[in-house]
Order: sequence, then C-alpha cells, then structure tokens
Amino acid sequence: MKNILIPTDFSPNAQYAINYGAEMADRMNASITLLNAFDIPIYADQLYFESDTISNWENDFTKMLHDIAGEILKKHPGLKINTISKFGQAADVILEQATGFDLIIMGSKGHGDIGDVIFGNVTSDVVNQSKKNILVVPPEVEFTPVKNIVLACHKESLISERIVANIQEYADIFGAKLNLLNVMTEIAEPVNAVYAEVDKIKGHFSGIETSVNVIASNKVVDGINRFSDRIKANMVVIVPDKHSLFERIFTEIHTNHILKVTHQALLIIKKG
Repeated sequence: MKNILIPTDFSPNAQYAINYGAEMADRMNASITLLNAFDIPIYADQLYFESDTISNWENDFTKMLHDIAGEILKKHPGLKINTISKFGQAADVILEQATGFDLIIMGSKGHGDIGDVIFGNVTSDVVNQSKKNILVVPPEVEFTPVKNIVLACHKESLISERIVANIQEYADIFGAKLNLLNVMTEIAEPVNAVYAEVDKIKGHFSGIETSVNVIASNKVVDGINRFSDRIKANMVVIVPDKHSLFERIFTEIHTNHILKVTHQALLIIKKG
C-alpha cells in the first residue's frame, strides 16, 4: 500500500479517521492525501455569490487542510502529506479523486445530528459505488497496531487473490492473526457443512495464523460486533458479494446502519 486518500469535512469524527490514517500510513510507509469536497450550502443555493466566492472558499479550506497536515507532521515528521480542496458534491468528488489510490479512509459520521446523516450518507455512497478498498473508522476509535483481524465471510468463492494479498499485507506488517467468521442467522444447513466451507476459506491463507469460527446470531452485524469485542479485534474485514447476505447489508438503505454500529475499524475489500 502506497497511497491513502482521507476525505474530511473538518468534523471531530472525520479527524479520528485522519489520525487513524496517519498512524497507519506511517507504519506502512505510505503517503496520505487529505481531501475536502465543498459545495454551496442548501440554504444558500438561491443566494447571489461573487465570481470569486468559490475560489475564496477553496483557499480557506486549503489552508485548513494545511493546518491539519502541519499538526500531523509534528507527530509523524517523515510522513508525506498532500492536500486537495475541490468544489462539488462530496461523494462525486471523492470517487473522482480516488483514482490512483490504494485505500480510502473515512469517518462514519460528520457534524452534529444533521452532519451525521450527511457525512454518513457520503460514506455509504462511496462504499456502494467505489471500486477501491475503504476503511471506515467509527467515532472515538483510535489506531492500535493490527494484531487481530476478523474476516466475516461465508463463501469460499468470494476469496480472490487480491483479497488474500490485501489481508496478507496487514498480517505481514503487523504480525496479525486472522479470525475467519461465519455468522449463521438460521440453521439452514448442517453445521459441519458450514465449518467445511470456512475451512476452504482458511486454505487461501496458508501464510497467516488463522482460526475458524462459526457463531449463531439473529442479526449478522450484532454477531460480528459481539465476536470482535470478545477477541479484542483491531479490524473487521467485509467482502461484499452481489448475491449474498452481505450485499443485502451493503445497500443504500442498510449501509448507514452497519457503519454506525461497528465497534472496530471496518475494512471493506472490493473483489476488483
């Protein structure tokens, strides 16, 4: 991993994502780019603006990004940081700027109650539309070395070489253990068959210390959170699938829920 994109709306929750991303980039020898996408406020879209208003805003937001970068460099003096301030709808700008980046790191909430919805929806839109991997950092979650990874996956056919390589990178750098997790919401097939499927997944990760775990829960997300809390996981990995239960979770309707209730940093790896 070399290039990380971190969008921000300058909210405290977005700052958690920035802090997390800076720590991760420093340890993974990667660079970060801070991105602010700004638009005309809804309440002001009918007002008159001088021709240089957007340019002035861009300069102001660029200065704010530079100030954040300066604070990061005090703690990580060798880290390479770029900044981009761009006018436009946030999700559209993020998706457009993501070309050339290996990972997008985003907070799950933004400014206050209304901002939580706006920035949360932006994160959901990016998760649903981007082909890049996305790491979502919940509020108040601070970076800790990734020692315990949970991969929530129920189908061996989802595991591609790209997914293995992504997880292997974290395992190599941090010496992480991989915990494979299948959450059964109903007993629709023999438990032995479920374990056999997870064992097939395990076969893809021969270079990582890996455990196989099958649990029952009425709700998949609740099961993931309980298991991840119990083993003190540092990161949860999800691989969305077009025809799986996880795809139904990662719809525009449901994404905000899982992003808001996850207790750990949530890495969404796209099959690519």
